[in-house]
Amino acid sequence: MKQDSVQRALEVVKQEMGARDARIELGGRASSSPDVLSVELPLGFRLVALFDGAPLKVSEAKVRLRQLAESFFETQLEAPKTRESGEQHLAQRRLDDELCSLAGRTGAWGASVIDQRSPVIWGSSEDRREDEDLETFIKIAKLSEIALEKGIDLAVVGGLVESERASVLDAFTGETYSSLEKLLSRLAGRPMRARKTHLLHARALAQVREWSQRHRVEESSFRQLKHEEGLSYFARSFAGIYVLVLYFPDNFSELHVEGTALHSLSLIERHVLGLPPIDPGPQGGKVLKLPMPS
Repeated sequence: MKQDSVQRALEVVKQEMGARDARIELGGRASSSPDVLSVELPLGFRLVALFDGAPLKVSEAKVRLRQLAESFFETQLEAPKTRESGEQHLAQRRLDDELCSLAGRTGAWGASVIDQRSPVIWGSSEDRREDEDLETFIKIAKLSEIALEKGIDLAVVGGLVESERASVLDAFTGETYSSLEKLLSRLAGRPMRARKTHLLHARALAQVREWSQRHRVEESSFRQLKHEEGLSYFARSFAGIYVLVLYFPDNFSELHVEGTALHSLSLIERHVLGLPPIDPGPQGGKVLKLPMPS
């Protein structure tokens, strides 16, 4: 997990818990003070929340802290980087920062770079887990569409308490129920805007990939736009197989977005081509375990 991502996650923990501070600890004994709560993380780390006095409902606060820990720190925290991995991290950060800047200049809720061959997400303005790839987002998009067919907005449900989320899930069965339960537990620790962005991101990437495969545009130049309430996007291929995707919750100005994107595309292309190669592996890469609903 990136250092800046850890800092942002700790800020969310503070806000959600109503704590005066939150931090990550390694080693030593956990504090027994009544104004300090902690939960264990991978590799011996601890997520710690510090309060101005003991929480009124300690058991509920501990459950909430555990949920936040699972949402943000379920994957292992990174060990110190070597020089080579540090340079790779810097190259990735440059691309992600440029995509974040482009999203801001166009009014998009986010921007990503994928390719037409693999499940790799090469760059994104949105924080993402190391085990999340395009196949992960396609499955999330499918779950979102299934829920929307029943009039259920997962971004809203993700903000409910656990018992209320469970009552909503009663509308589903089997693998769909299990997959939705896992997805909602991931969304639960995020602010509303972040939950909406995550689902919007997934649906946009899934539709762009499906469109490119349906029209067999691999390794050819294409430009694809969609304008709909709840999901709009601008997608344009570059450097042969790569695709820039900008996604919006509503309509956007094609002229402004395309002009701004084209102005940035040469820099984005240099950043992408400067990344180290990624082997997605024989099974298509590391994928979050969210079974595809039937």
